[in-house]
Amino acid sequence: MKKFRRLIIVCVLSTIFFFSGFQYSIAYENEIKDLSSVMTVNIANAGKKTVAVVDFTDLQGNVTELGRFLAEEFSVALAGSGKGFEVVDRTHLKSIITEHKLSATGLIDPQTARKLGKIAGVDALITGTITPFGYSIRLAVKVLDTETAKMISASSGNIARTKAIEELLARGIRIEPPTTGGTGRLAHLQTKAMQEVLFDDFIFKVDECKRSGGSVTFYLSIENNAEKERNLSIYAKETIFGTYITYLYDDKGNQHEVTLVKFGTKSSNNYSRVGQVLIPKVPVSASIKFENVSVQAMIGTLRLECYAEKHFPVVFRNIPLSK
Repeated sequence: MKKFRRLIIVCVLSTIFFFSGFQYSIAYENEIKDLSSVMTVNIANAGKKTVAVVDFTDLQGNVTELGRFLAEEFSVALAGSGKGFEVVDRTHLKSIITEHKLSATGLIDPQTARKLGKIAGVDALITGTITPFGYSIRLAVKVLDTETAKMISASSGNIARTKAIEELLARGIRIEPPTTGGTGRLAHLQTKAMQEVLFDDFIFKVDECKRSGGSVTFYLSIENNAEKERNLSIYAKETIFGTYITYLYDDKGNQHEVTLVKFGTKSSNNYSRVGQVLIPKVPVSASIKFENVSVQAMIGTLRLECYAEKHFPVVFRNIPLSK
């Protein structure tokens, strides 16, 4: 009888988790559908006949797998709208951008929009930004007139921050600059690295990254910008309460678990997380160490799993893994 009860409980929990994930998926698809439906009407009313969707970026212009994925989904939604305009295939669009060296990052400025419109024969350009915002992702989408670079339409919405969305968000995409040469790519990416993150009155800064063989260590300073003392913890190991852990993602597609966290005077060693009491306006040093990182990897995305009244990630993208 006990085994039967356990089986029933397992089945019920599995069903709940399945439908929970299904609802998240439907919610994300509905958000894309709602945003694209608004855009299609405005595009059609503006008399545009050919549109293209470029990679969505974060606010710094960095392209992630999530941005590229959402741009693809948006492109498909627009193509199936039946509003009388054509959508340029994104693979073809990418080839044009690369061939004519129109943009070394995900950012599209007015001059680039005009050039792309002429070369690709596009009347309107769809751009978007994605911004982590608590337990959701804020998606803002704009339609630009390629002749005037003015906005035809703009809309925004929220996407639930599921595990799958979080993984796509953490995967940066290496963008080749328009110049050639051995040091040009690294120098360009270094200027685009996200070196500082502000979250919930905490300021996180990556000051330096050092490598010795397969060992990579990030040196940070963390400051409490609030008016009172606050506790902050950084996770180093998975706990029995959940898969909270700090990761490094390299540009070879590898994911590395942190091996050592030092925060202030404390070290992870045998602990799952390291915590400190931060007094206001005083930076505290921290170091995050990873082992067995490929010597071929040049760029990394550092994702800190933190806790201060609630769990939250802090993500630094396009950090050069210096030798």
